[in-house]
Amino acid sequence: MSASRVSRRGFLGVAASVAAGFLTPKGALAGPLPPRVLRFDHLHTGEKLAVEYWREGAYETEGLSAINRLMRDFRTGEVHPIDPPLLDLLHDLADVTGTRRPFEIISAYRSPATNADLHAHSDGVATNSLHLKGKAIDIRLADIPLEHLRRAALGARRGGVGYYKASNFVHVDTGRVRTW
Repeated sequence: MSASRVSRRGFLGVAASVAAGFLTPKGALAGPLPPRVLRFDHLHTGEKLAVEYWREGAYETEGLSAINRLMRDFRTGEVHPIDPPLLDLLHDLADVTGTRRPFEIISAYRSPATNADLHAHSDGVATNSLHLKGKAIDIRLADIPLEHLRRAALGARRGGVGYYKASNFVHVDTGRVRTW
């Protein structure tokens, strides 16, 4: 057999190798994914947190627990699980905006009692707010204009986005896509 001829078996082996490359999930050959880290300053409690909440394809229990404590209802002290997709959204917003600062938390989880009290005194608080389910947060970034943060959140199309220019924060949640 000459060097210029390829056997059927050899051809099929090369073809299978090439096809396997096309069928491999994007990024699978790039090595391990970097951990996801979030940084927060809670404006009402003064607490600060920098935490790895996801590593090697899984959420970190200790990181999630630390976030749940930080994002508790600061009025009652009640702790509630925060929706991990909300954390992923925040991670992506930090990446897209290029911020070098922590998220400043205005409001995260709200107990039913707190939400009812806020609703009674404000037209801007929904009766069935996603804050009650740990699926919403009101934030800003010290080094990113509020309008830029709003545009980044709208571009993500992963939930609701409320723009509160006068109060200097953006609301993001993991509910249905909507804006106000």
